[in-house]
Amino acid sequence: MNDKLTGVLVPATTPFDDAGDLRLDWLEHNLRRWSTTNVRGIMVLGTNGEFRSVADDEARAVVATAAANRGDKTLIVGAGRESTRLTVQFIASIAEHAEAVDYVSVLPPHYFKSAMTGEALREHYLAVADQSPIPVLLYVAPSYANGVLIPPPVVASLADHPNIVGIKDTSTDQITSYLLAAGGRDDFSVLAGTMSTIMTGLLFGSPGGVVSAANFFPDECADVVRLASEGRQTEALTAYADLQRLITITGGRRGVASLKACMNLLGYRAGIPRAPVRPLDEDERRAVRDALVAHGKIVDEGGNR
Repeated sequence: MNDKLTGVLVPATTPFDDAGDLRLDWLEHNLRRWSTTNVRGIMVLGTNGEFRSVADDEARAVVATAAANRGDKTLIVGAGRESTRLTVQFIASIAEHAEAVDYVSVLPPHYFKSAMTGEALREHYLAVADQSPIPVLLYVAPSYANGVLIPPPVVASLADHPNIVGIKDTSTDQITSYLLAAGGRDDFSVLAGTMSTIMTGLLFGSPGGVVSAANFFPDECADVVRLASEGRQTEALTAYADLQRLITITGGRRGVASLKACMNLLGYRAGIPRAPVRPLDEDERRAVRDALVAHGKIVDEGGNR
């Protein structure tokens, strides 16, 4: 099993201020905080990193910042583009950080959905892996990729490529299919992409996951995986259920907007989403804060937990 992909990894947010400007200093702050937690690694420029709202020069600056502040954590960089050529070019543009970047995560092209057959995707990923100086992770996120999935038989075929080391699955129902198709191999890791599927993944042999809630509850997410890996299933399931209920009413309320609001309340510097995604309004933010206070995650103005 690949130790670099065992446990929980943070799909890091990209901080923007109220003017919509990229704040690399805030990213540094967050990276330093995550470095003191039990998460295994960090992924930048994924869905929570709002990579579609980041220009390529900004993306390279994010990579440089993460590479310089990763500490001992695994570092994954989201690198998917809408063509094979652009994907390869972007990866080449960050090759100077290849010693610090452990993996690139490649979302499938999806604008021309009907053209994204299994064979087209297989050829795309083979071409990327052949040319990438950094090991490749497949990335399935149909909710953010026009419903495009990589078929399990294609994943099984791609798992034979020496430069393709795993897959992050953010679908609602494919992780067992991917684990059955290509899991259980020492050189290929199937990672859950959400807390809602991480327990299923762990039960079928997944080493862990890249989960949004680790942005604001890193140690709590890591504890669920640790308990499961130690065979303490009842404790793991209890911790998981309690954590899921809290996530739902805090950082999981409304996508990246509530995720960032929750982070801000817990002392991270996430800022707000880039327009046109709206930040939480004051009532929504207050509801998140009240839930965090009620569960002892922050102290209210009266000093009460």
